[in-house]
Amino acid sequence: MTFRQLAFNNVRASGLRYAAYFLSCVFSVTLFFVYAQFILHPDVMNGDIYGGNASRTVLLVCEVLVGLFAFFFVLYSSGAFLRARSGEFGLLSLLGTTGGQLRRLIWLESTVLSGLATLVGIGLGLLLSRLFLMAIARVLGMGAPIRFLVVPGAVLLTALVFLVLFQLVTLAATLRVGRRSVKALLVGARSERAAPRASAALAFVGAALIAGGYVVAASAQGSAVVVAFLPVVAAVVVGTYLLLGHGSVVFLRRLQRRERWYLSGPRMLAVSQLVYKVRDNARLMATIASLSAVVLAGAGTFHIFSRQIERSIHERFPQALSVVGPERGGAADGGSVAGGVDPDEVEALLARHAVVPASRAQLELVSGTALVDGRERHVTLVATEAYRDLLDRLGRAAPASEQGAATLVLAPRATSAANRGEWDTDGGSVAGRPVDPVGTLSVPFLALDEWYLVDAADLARLAPLERGMAARELWLWDWRRAGPGVAGLVDDVALLEPSEIEGGVVSGRELAGRAARSTLGLSLFVGLFVSLLFFIGAGSLIYFKLFTELPEDGRTLWRLRRIGVTPIETGRLVTWQVATIFFLPFALGALHAAFALKAFGNLLALPVGGYTATVLALFALVQGAFYLLTRWTYIRQVERLAA
Repeated sequence: MTFRQLAFNNVRASGLRYAAYFLSCVFSVTLFFVYAQFILHPDVMNGDIYGGNASRTVLLVCEVLVGLFAFFFVLYSSGAFLRARSGEFGLLSLLGTTGGQLRRLIWLESTVLSGLATLVGIGLGLLLSRLFLMAIARVLGMGAPIRFLVVPGAVLLTALVFLVLFQLVTLAATLRVGRRSVKALLVGARSERAAPRASAALAFVGAALIAGGYVVAASAQGSAVVVAFLPVVAAVVVGTYLLLGHGSVVFLRRLQRRERWYLSGPRMLAVSQLVYKVRDNARLMATIASLSAVVLAGAGTFHIFSRQIERSIHERFPQALSVVGPERGGAADGGSVAGGVDPDEVEALLARHAVVPASRAQLELVSGTALVDGRERHVTLVATEAYRDLLDRLGRAAPASEQGAATLVLAPRATSAANRGEWDTDGGSVAGRPVDPVGTLSVPFLALDEWYLVDAADLARLAPLERGMAARELWLWDWRRAGPGVAGLVDDVALLEPSEIEGGVVSGRELAGRAARSTLGLSLFVGLFVSLLFFIGAGSLIYFKLFTELPEDGRTLWRLRRIGVTPIETGRLVTWQVATIFFLPFALGALHAAFALKAFGNLLALPVGGYTATVLALFALVQGAFYLLTRWTYIRQVERLAA
């Protein structure tokens, strides 16, 4: 038998042990290749895609993250595999295999696996690239999907990066194995295990650190969240390691002292085995708990941002589209002129794209520069009567205003107690009237800085007399559903914006949504992908650890069967062990993430309970599916060894 045949046979024989490792490598390669397909796409490189440059920057960062994750993930998992096979390597050394031959064997096995993972990952990436490009086009609000093509540069970049990465990891692994003696390799993991020891004091310190971190995270407000971030993270990470390494053993020892409960049924076997399992895997579980917390908090942050942006856009822009133009019959008329946009052009575009508005509205206003508290500010003045009439027709509540006063109409967030100070203009005046800063902006228009409601008589007197003020008109259109022609309509309407108008005169829910998608949508979309990658990686680490301990667990179950323990009882024992290692770090990580998201909500002054529950529930389903698959595979293998 040649070394090449031996390497292939070893890979086939360890197929289940390598399964999660191989699939995780394939997933990393696929994700990297799909991102590279977009980054190096000719349309993106040439600037033919709206938001393409910003998207390339985001995906470049993600490429680096995926590459770093793959490197450390493969480095850890390959080390775990080699430690589990130390007895096999020791036997080969005892039979005359030299260190160089042993390193060559490991290199051949790793090269076979890495080559297959790279080929399968690129092939799967080609199949998924079309869907990914369609999804990005939708996120960016493009009317048509990005054309699909195979980018040779993406194929070469992915193959080169991962082949080099896998070779570096293989080199590090072979150096570790080559330095160990034959005796050390033969003894390996079968050396006698000492009884688990734990310190109740350290367990208490760990619990106190976590509890203190939770209290600070839940109570910090505003900028204090940023200041407390690093100390809280450090305290919680250290506390997690102490709690899992010492607290779990102390807890299980306490259960063993409850003899009536402990000696009932298979509990004695389950608890006594868990003491060793938890002690041996404490560092791994602490790492997974911390990694799960980061992933869950990151995914929750992305979800909160996405929903909050969508909610904010709908609050600030109840109308789908709005434009400002010159007053009809004024000095400026027709087309996109310095005074604004002609609404007739917008109507023509609506007809061209077959978009039928559910409502139309028009409002006369005066805008320009006025003195407010002795300072020149860009303001928009609206007749109170006309504004109320408009809101009545739109079915919206009008803010309260006083007769003979200029009512400053605030945006929704500005009406909160925390934000009223910057809008406090008590003692100032607009149009010769005292300012009353109350109300809620019900028909917002982002380009017009401050809205003031004044009496119609004051407005008529001000327009021709006040320097820097001009009569203008605001037109609003709204529709309930975004049909197929809306994306093209928004693109064409945006082109009507006169470049010389500071602040813009075209706005609305559709334009704001497109801008948000182009700047943040892709980041949220890709962030969830990266979070899922790290979460799957955390589950794979558990899978690797369980299967590296499979031979020892098989021998343990074989001994238990010899003394009369039934298959049902051993099945329960294995289920307890697998469930503990899977769900204990996840539950602790989910608790960490919940308090982290609470602190994030405090920073933004937002309620995040519902968002947090949604994210944790979704990832719990993923973790549960991973657990069921691992349990089914593990029980089959351990039963085969115990038979």
